Amino acid sequence: MFEEGKKLIEEAKTIYITAHINPDGDAIGSTYAMYFALKKLNKDVHVIMPAYSDIFEFLPSISICEKSIDCDKYDLLIGMDSSDYSRIAVSKEEYDKARKVLMIDHHQKSNPYGDVRYIYPDISSTSELVYDIISYLNIPIDNVMASYMYMGIMTDTGSFNYSNTSAKTHMVVADLINKGADSTNICKMLNDTIKEAKLFLLKKTIENMEVYFDSKVRYSYVDYDTINSLGLDEEDAEGMTNYLRMVKGTWVAIYVRGKKDGSFKVSMRSSGQVDLSKIAIMFNGGGHPRAAGYTITGDLEVAKNKLLNAIEAVIK
Repeated sequence: MFEEGKKLIEEAKTIYITAHINPDGDAIGSTYAMYFALKKLNKDVHVIMPAYSDIFEFLPSISICEKSIDCDKYDLLIGMDSSDYSRIAVSKEEYDKARKVLMIDHHQKSNPYGDVRYIYPDISSTSELVYDIISYLNIPIDNVMASYMYMGIMTDTGSFNYSNTSAKTHMVVADLINKGADSTNICKMLNDTIKEAKLFLLKKTIENMEVYFDSKVRYSYVDYDTINSLGLDEEDAEGMTNYLRMVKGTWVAIYVRGKKDGSFKVSMRSSGQVDLSKIAIMFNGGGHPRAAGYTITGDLEVAKNKLLNAIEAVIK
């Protein structure tokens, strides 16, 4: 199943692993699980992660990451949880230094890159896919690897609430807990711990909420200046969509936030009645049926109306 990837790993001496910019839990979980696995194969392996949210600081040895690739040539680059080459956290120059590239991802819309690609849209997360790969490589899973994979799966399934959570997902998670995943602490730190500033962001999100189509659609926009004034980073500024979706009768929740570069990040969540991946693809985005997103450049009001029109065509 993973023979080509196994061969790339076996033949490589120096390996760099990276994920998408502004990494979320799955990007971090899959990257570090693979890092610690390849260390057991005595590879010269490095994590490239220029920045990550401080909400992940509690994770073991997360600070071992490097900001850039400091060599003229290396054997293998592994791109995690990145559906598009332009999203990975290395420059084109650093990418081109790799003799081979392995892509590992689970997003529906993908612009494949690399020499070997493992893209499984039906799996819960890249972390679950990494579990399968590590198992295929017969690398023993220790408590640190188990914790990272558990964290990645938990965050990308919305704590096992999203439809991408399968029976196999639960079996994988059970095995990870048996292998020492620090599940209780991970849940506490990521689900039951919040910065005070994020409460103010939630307050602003609720204040700005707009309701459409007989309360089936809830939309909220928070500008970059507000987010910046609260001292929140990219990862901290996420997650508001889930609160909008919780309201009874909501089919689609949309949270739009301003970014430093003047663009806007659109995050969408569905209760199951609308396939949001199809909506996102219309606007050059991607994701999953119940969780998808894209980036807006230009006039926000025009883009908002186009999105609402696209959703209206589906729900009516």
